[in-house]
Amino acid sequence: AIIAILIALLLPAVQQAREAARRSQCKNNLKQIGLAMHNYHDTHGVFPLGNAPSAIDAGGGSLSGNFNPYYGFSAHVMMLPFLDQAPLYNQFDFNTITTIAPNNTAKQTKLSAFRCPSDLDYAGTEPGNNYVVCGGPSLWWKVSQADQVGMFNYLKVTRFRDITDGSSNAIAASESLIGGHTNGSTYSDVAKGISMTGPTVFKSQSDIATIAAAAIAGLSGNRNNGVRRDWAVGTCGQTVFDTQAVPNWKAPDAFACGGCGAFDNVGVFAARSRHVGGVHILMGDGAVRFASENIDFNTWQRLGHISDGNVLGEF
Repeated sequence: AIIAILIALLLPAVQQAREAARRSQCKNNLKQIGLAMHNYHDTHGVFPLGNAPSAIDAGGGSLSGNFNPYYGFSAHVMMLPFLDQAPLYNQFDFNTITTIAPNNTAKQTKLSAFRCPSDLDYAGTEPGNNYVVCGGPSLWWKVSQADQVGMFNYLKVTRFRDITDGSSNAIAASESLIGGHTNGSTYSDVAKGISMTGPTVFKSQSDIATIAAAAIAGLSGNRNNGVRRDWAVGTCGQTVFDTQAVPNWKAPDAFACGGCGAFDNVGVFAARSRHVGGVHILMGDGAVRFASENIDFNTWQRLGHISDGNVLGEF
């Protein structure tokens, strides 16, 4: 009985210590992504695209039925050489799309650099991905050039000089959850067929509340749990998030297209984690901070915008 009591007393402390170690590893993973992002910029003069088209998608060839930017490459793929993964990067063929050989084999590689140890595995064969680059407070997918306001955009490159708010005031990346593990308090899946109320950029709290209510109600009827399973595809459902809704948003991610199997449409995709109280965020200057899930709504949205003129300071 005494031993059982001691175990009961010690177990929470052991669990807390283990989670502290996992949280530290997660923070370090984002730090390494930040270094890779900066080294990419040093080499190429720009940050990688959030969705980099293959030669086929860019009009350099044709492949019947596959002319779709959904098959574009993620920023993660572009940063592989700067994450000590040059051999893996060299396995990719950028003259074709992400879903056929040799790319569909290369992208099955499980990389600890893209996994938060606090999260759960994807139930399928895909390797999973927890780190997502920032598309800003915007619907992101196929929106106009003017409405692409994050550090990682869709067919619009960003340079340091474009971050006029200052790189320490702009989010570069954060974390999110792998699909298939939604429960009463944590949402890791996507509700589909949800109307995107409000403007393309800087939706109001009322707009987001309307979308949240529709997503919660619609999750049981039209649901996709295949999010964040694939680190090679440059879409919001896999490798990009937005700052339209606050971290650990109390609703599932919301996707406008009800019949799309891929994430080639607009939606709201929040930063999420299994760490208590918030998420890690990588800033444009390479610093990793912890953002509370109770952060001010407007502050969070503005942190995603690289040039809205609001220098926020501490948050």
